[in-house]
Amino acid sequence: MMASADFRRILLIRRKALGDALVTMPAVLEVARAWPQAKIDLVIDRPFAGLLGDLAPEVRVISWPLSSGASWLRQLRQGHYDLVIDWLGNPRTALWTALTGAKMRVGYDLPRRRWAYNVKVPRNQEGETPLRGYAGEAFLDPLRSLGLAPAPWRDGFAAQHCRTEEAPDSVRTEVRHWSEQWLERAGIPVVVIMSATWPAKMWPAGHVAELLAQLPAAGVNPALICGPGDEWLLDALPDGLGEGVIAPKTNLPELSYLISRAALFVGTDCGPRHLAAAMGLPTVTIFGPTDPGGWNPPTPNHVSVRHEVDCSPCDLTACPVEGHPCLRNLESGTVIASVTRMLASIRKE
Repeated sequence: MMASADFRRILLIRRKALGDALVTMPAVLEVARAWPQAKIDLVIDRPFAGLLGDLAPEVRVISWPLSSGASWLRQLRQGHYDLVIDWLGNPRTALWTALTGAKMRVGYDLPRRRWAYNVKVPRNQEGETPLRGYAGEAFLDPLRSLGLAPAPWRDGFAAQHCRTEEAPDSVRTEVRHWSEQWLERAGIPVVVIMSATWPAKMWPAGHVAELLAQLPAAGVNPALICGPGDEWLLDALPDGLGEGVIAPKTNLPELSYLISRAALFVGTDCGPRHLAAAMGLPTVTIFGPTDPGGWNPPTPNHVSVRHEVDCSPCDLTACPVEGHPCLRNLESGTVIASVTRMLASIRKE
């Protein structure tokens, strides 16, 4: 069985979005447990390398793209890898996998990719039948193909690294002071993040404003955190949302720190939502174009909220339907109802 193989040099490829990378981390940690003597490299996009490196101290993180002047082809060949797992599975990463010359190359059985792998893994599929399984479980499938028997995907795996009362040195004084003022207000501290890397994920700003106005009456102390690309929301929100509701601009370590101080996450299907789940926070997530069956952790602590329309989920980055009904028709009251039920569960604990 391949699980007994004595792999000494392992390359793990997990590029692109923060959420995808976070959901893959339990599989990365499982590889480190299975081969504790191996030297393991993990390729992560540069903006997320620091955070992901903290979550997996057993591996060496390679930031992509490489620093100027470094040769990626040379690094692939000189790595002398004997196992490569490609979780992204696009044509470029398939080529990388092949160029390593590793004796064991694991990837998804997809057109224009499968040629690069000698262990081909069906992606969310059993025979000819497509499955709507959670992505975290699907990212464990390559390990099962190697003969491992990983435990089911779990949330909260990053809690011991990220949930702390002490702010890391990378958190600016401005953000520390704002967080203390936030936590001094009445109500359960809840982070609200409505990031939308795709235009199709944008919940209307009017609905966001209504949600923020209604949350205090539900016993919530909300903190709206906006990141790069969220200017559309900040520009559209009305004045008078409440003093101190909108957090200062944050970098990724600061975002992580603020999320760690909350009791609940409310927002869209975005990278910070996956970070909250990794920390063990309950989540209430607004879904539009993406599939909650694939991207909402399948436990009672993670509730998906959506408006049923025939065209959703579609996985389109821009909505071609007039009025964007899957999100425009999802009103703030529906989200508040889910938040209220989740808060009742939190108060019982």
